[in-house]
Amino acid sequence: MRYTLVILRLNKHFLPYIPIATLLPSVAFLFSFILSSFPAAANEGVFLFGNDVQQLSRAGSGVASPRSAYWSYLNPASIVDLKSRVDLSLYNVFPNVESKPRGLMGNRLDGTLKAGGMFNILSGGGIYNMERYGTIGGGLYIPSGTGVEYDHSRNILTRLFQGNKDRRLTYQHFRLVLSYAYEFPHGFALGASLHTSLSRFRSDHITLKFRPTEGDNEWDNALGIGYGVGIYKTWERFAIGASYMSRHYTQKMHKYKDLLRYSLDTPQIIQVGVAWKVIPQVELTADYKFLNWKDIPTYGNKLLKGGFNWHDQWAVKLGIEWTINEHWRVMAGYAHASTPIDKDHVFLSTLVPVTCEDHITAGFTYSYNTHHEFHFAFILGIPKKMEDTGHGDLLSHLGKDSELTSNGESFAIGYSYKF
Repeated sequence: MRYTLVILRLNKHFLPYIPIATLLPSVAFLFSFILSSFPAAANEGVFLFGNDVQQLSRAGSGVASPRSAYWSYLNPASIVDLKSRVDLSLYNVFPNVESKPRGLMGNRLDGTLKAGGMFNILSGGGIYNMERYGTIGGGLYIPSGTGVEYDHSRNILTRLFQGNKDRRLTYQHFRLVLSYAYEFPHGFALGASLHTSLSRFRSDHITLKFRPTEGDNEWDNALGIGYGVGIYKTWERFAIGASYMSRHYTQKMHKYKDLLRYSLDTPQIIQVGVAWKVIPQVELTADYKFLNWKDIPTYGNKLLKGGFNWHDQWAVKLGIEWTINEHWRVMAGYAHASTPIDKDHVFLSTLVPVTCEDHITAGFTYSYNTHHEFHFAFILGIPKKMEDTGHGDLLSHLGKDSELTSNGESFAIGYSYKF
């Protein structure tokens, strides 16, 4: 399939008066169409490590240190410190997943099951700074998604008698964000954002009746809505920021009613952080993040009550940025996020393999001039293996001693245009 890119050159005096919000629905449709067949690799439950290159370079930290339009999602209050701009990012993920099914139900015929591939995640947005009237921003982002496809079923029953199913799952979540922020005379800024979404799901996952879902790996879609709020304050060398993202409510996946008793809502999230300029050229960032999976029935409930037995998740993110000169900035970071699954439910989680907990990142930004910037980030996920104790739910008893390992490498490239 061929795609033609048409660039329109607009008068620089006219461009600021085009409301960004009027462009976003068209952008959302285009991105959804291009990415419709691409699964993604999650790192914080079903959430990605990030979307923006400069945020990824600092290990997902920076709720108190805005760099791009992505902060309209991360912390809407912080966009008051950004000038009018457009930002695009392409996040390329290379996941590595290994599963060794064991126990009475595990498929031992095919040895270690492996899944990998390359997945491309395109996102972007814009900021329009109205000076004394506040700042608006938004964009289309892909904050969450997960996917795995093994060559063979994880359970012996389906492997032999049910068409080699129970081996695939893909979940995608496209989110359209519109934000507004205002800085008050005392220096504190407040912001709010409206989130709408399109979620897509397909799988041949086994149900509690020990047969593959009737959805049969066909796509099903659901719309969703939620909101976010944030606070932000800067001093000469120090800044604080905090954001709250509400539970994101979505419609049910009707094709998978035999598998998913509840909708695939995403949880409320709290992220707080600080930024400190040790010297004018060097800034340190530190964030804490909490994800409330237990309150989402699909994830937090026990298996027999329609859930996946997930725990709440917390993460610590540390970053550093060094401005070498007017053209170059280099960044690095480290993040640790606890896995939401435990050793009592490893076999159940084979199709959502979110065991990786630690990431190391590095990247740079090159400013060609005052208008054009180019970004690059590299992210390394450290492998983590988990083994099912057999003491958990029904599938845990039947899949005792099953092993699951996930990690991956990824890189992101980005472009920013500042008006």
